[in-house]
Amino acid sequence: MRRFAVAALAAALAAAGCAFLSGTKKISNKKPEPPTFSQYHLDGWEWDRVDRVLVLPVLNESQYTRAGDEVRAAFTSELQRLGRFEVVAAPDDKALLALQIHRGGRFDEAAMLDLARHTSADVIVHIIITHYSPFPRPRIGLVVQAVGPQEAKVVASVDGLWDTTDAAVAERCRRFYRQRPHTRPPFIARNYVVESDDGLAADLALDSPALFQRWVSQEVALALLGRPIPGVISSGTKSQLAATAGAASCVQPVSGAAVPDAAAGKVK
Repeated sequence: MRRFAVAALAAALAAAGCAFLSGTKKISNKKPEPPTFSQYHLDGWEWDRVDRVLVLPVLNESQYTRAGDEVRAAFTSELQRLGRFEVVAAPDDKALLALQIHRGGRFDEAAMLDLARHTSADVIVHIIITHYSPFPRPRIGLVVQAVGPQEAKVVASVDGLWDTTDAAVAERCRRFYRQRPHTRPPFIARNYVVESDDGLAADLALDSPALFQRWVSQEVALALLGRPIPGVISSGTKSQLAATAGAASCVQPVSGAAVPDAAAGKVK
């Protein structure tokens, strides 16, 4: 009888191990999804030459008045986490000038140079929120452009809609916070667990505006720098799989110089 019990226990453990390995393989082999955004990078531009980035106040076109400050804080944090360069904000005496750069859907080259000179910024980033709904399931539309003040050109841009009513997008958001292939068993203590390492974060990601904004900001930061994004098909910098939400709000130079097609919602 004792031998039978031991054999049964061994069989159960073997089955559990197979199920675990099978589940792990299933997760690791999940195919990447097409991007829900377009991205552009100026030919010949290298982020390696950038030491400091200035992030301007966000132009918030949504009905949620706090969205601009929240998204700016999340994006700045994720950009800093990449560890590539220093990220700064416009000083108080230049904040009004920074806001005026967004006026009329154009940027002023002289104003850009003035801001760059006062902040020693190599690149100036401005963000437009074209749509935002924080309620489950959240969605946000963004137009993000990085401008080289010396070049007076858009050197990189990301334009898209992150809508978690799309099951694939929702799963990508959960996966960002899911650090393990399986949620830890309930008998393992959860004391002193950081947010991104907590199994609950994956479940809360679609209910918490802060978690959602952080995930979107991480994808935007990676795309802006031309880095691969987990779970997204690498489509290059001039993808035909482009989401063009907010194209009408894109920023153009006052001088009338042409902005790259991808930044205007068009792909060459």
